[in-house]
Amino acid sequence: MAFDLGRFVRFTYLALFRSRGTNYRLTPKRLGLLAAFYVCFPLLELMTWVGFLLDEILFREYRQRQVSQPVFILGNPRSGSTSLHRLMAKDAQNFTTMMTWEIFFAPSITLRRLWRVLAALDSVLGSPIHNVITALEEWWQERNVTHALLLQAPEEDEFVLLHAWSTLAIYLFSAVMDEAQTYTRFDTAMTEVEKRRIMSFYRRCLQRHLYAHRSHLTPGRRYLAKSPALTPKVSTLNEWFPDARFICLVRNPLDVIPSYISVMELQWRTLADPVTPWASRDYVLDMAQHWYTYPLERLRGQPEDRHVFVKYDDLVHDPERTVRGIYHRLRFQVSSEFAHVLHVEAERTRDYRSKHHYSLEQMGLTRDQIIAEYRDVYERFGLDLKEQTG
Repeated sequence: MAFDLGRFVRFTYLALFRSRGTNYRLTPKRLGLLAAFYVCFPLLELMTWVGFLLDEILFREYRQRQVSQPVFILGNPRSGSTSLHRLMAKDAQNFTTMMTWEIFFAPSITLRRLWRVLAALDSVLGSPIHNVITALEEWWQERNVTHALLLQAPEEDEFVLLHAWSTLAIYLFSAVMDEAQTYTRFDTAMTEVEKRRIMSFYRRCLQRHLYAHRSHLTPGRRYLAKSPALTPKVSTLNEWFPDARFICLVRNPLDVIPSYISVMELQWRTLADPVTPWASRDYVLDMAQHWYTYPLERLRGQPEDRHVFVKYDDLVHDPERTVRGIYHRLRFQVSSEFAHVLHVEAERTRDYRSKHHYSLEQMGLTRDQIIAEYRDVYERFGLDLKEQTG
């Protein structure tokens, strides 16, 4: 079975009976969140797996869809992969990608058709549900400075593995880190049996997506995926998608490390109850080291038109030129429509300033410590050894 019931049971056991003194200790807030989760998640999965079952009855031909030359955007968290993903997703001639609502609420073909019927009915009634969702999204974005989450926006398809209980996100969001390492070092730590189960499920989800959107797909249009959690899966992705293309984002560790620790702190203070401040620091330092170096090792022997490394600063300072460089390297064509989108986006982001603030010193880290630990990354990519960060 694709759903990992064993890990789900273990997660439940740890969360409910082995949490004392951990970063996911059972405070009243945590108990309330767990209660809501164990009500909502089973209902979501019942709906999801009924949809998968109906797909096998009603749309079994989806299995014949070929996932040809998919493009995977990877790299450490906080490295600009979301911006690049959402920008390239606007290139409808070359790419298709999953939206948030498809990932979480309609990974099956059946459910996508059902939700579209319900959306059409809502529109006939004056869009009351749509208006409520829009208001909630606006409320959320005002309070969220780290990652824009919109139902109709492209999102990390790593989250589709939530439906198989097989994603690193489960443990990162919940602070139940006991089993995170097998996902953090997926290629080298996960068993072959587990890889086969997870990747088979993932490929079926991509096939379903391509089938569901088949009427809109032009010849040569590729599937586009983005997730930092793809980074430790490079070899496995190459095995399951032999003609895949990889775009790896690289950002200065002086920015990545404190930024991601800060994000984890926000998440854990919301969804868990850490015993100490900045409790994710050691995990982030270890994870980032592996995720910086592993793609270099695994992609080094690939043909030049199969992979490209992109510096975050180049993407931020000149997105138009940087994306054109990616397309040239991977031999994609820039249509006139997408060329206009690139120009508009370059102008729009020119004055962007992040609202996310953080400090190395707050976290018990120093500039020299970061530079020493990631010396090889600085030398390989010629990154700036700047005096200040945050």
